[in-house]
Formats: sequence, structure tokens, C-alpha cells
Amino acid sequence: MGRKSTISRLPLPVRKAIDDALKTGKFTLDEILGSIREQFGDEIAPSRSALGRYSARFEEIGAKLRESREVAQVWAERLGKEPEGDVAKLVMELLRTLAFDLTLSLTEGEADVKAGDLNKLALVMQRLEAAGKWNIQREEQMRKAVLDEVDQKIEGVAKGPRKLDADTLRFVREAIRGAT
Repeated sequence: MGRKSTISRLPLPVRKAIDDALKTGKFTLDEILGSIREQFGDEIAPSRSALGRYSARFEEIGAKLRESREVAQVWAERLGKEPEGDVAKLVMELLRTLAFDLTLSLTEGEADVKAGDLNKLALVMQRLEAAGKWNIQREEQMRKAVLDEVDQKIEGVAKGPRKLDADTLRFVREAIRGAT
């Protein structure tokens, strides 16, 4: 699994030519291979099977990239419509998704597993959970501050020229705090 592909060991100009041909999506593997042989010679050209594996991986990465861009576009539109939305929650969710994807690829043997990688993943998850708890605490503090400010304004109105009786004052407070 940890072995470099034959394509990745080719000189940069050859890899660039292969990548450029794959990006267009217009050429078959045989056409790409013929072009590489023509430009760089038979001795440097990869095998058809190596090119096929590289092409499949190239398409897989491209699909994931397109998916990531679509998700980012949806979130950007959503945040544009709801600018007061919590960006930290979005970032947390994206990081959780990335951590999950990494864990999945590790368990499926798609990636090399090293003790350091697992340690880093565990640390990321621990930090994500701590940040999530911090976000909740911060939201609660902000909510309490807003409610305290509303209480002060209600008190000001109650003592003002249009005085409110105790029952009306209690009713307004409960309605605002969601107790009714």
C-alpha cells in the first residue's frame, strides 16, 4: 500500500503531460499512452495497467474534489443567507467529517497506518470535542447576557411613565424566556 506508483516516479514533464491529458477527459488510455511514447519515448512511457490505475485514482480524487466544492458552495450560500449563523459550528462539522473520512480510509486499508497518525487523529478528535463544549458554553453565556439585558429594559419600562403591575411584568418575562 505504501509503494509509490510508477507514474509518480516519472519525470515531472511526463507526469504533467499525463495529468493534462486526464484533466481534459477527452482521451482514452491508449491515446494518452501513444502520446507519451511519441513525446518522450518508449523507454520512459508507463505500462498501460499503471496508467489505468493512475487514471482511476485521478478520477477518484477528482470526484472527491468536486464533491467538496459542491458542499463548500452549499455552505457558502447558506452562510450568505444566514450571516449570523455560527461559522465555528460549520468548521467543527467539516473537521468531524474529515476525521471520519480519514478513519474510514485507515480501516479500509486505503492509507498507511502509523502510530503517530492515530495519535494525531485522537488529538484532533479530543480538541474538536473540547471546542464543541466551549462553543456550547459561549452560546449559553451570550444567551444569558441577552436575557439579562432584556430584563433590564423590561425593568426600565416597568418603572417608566406607563408602569407595569407585577403580574404583567412576570408574564412578559416568562413569555420572553419561553416559560409560558
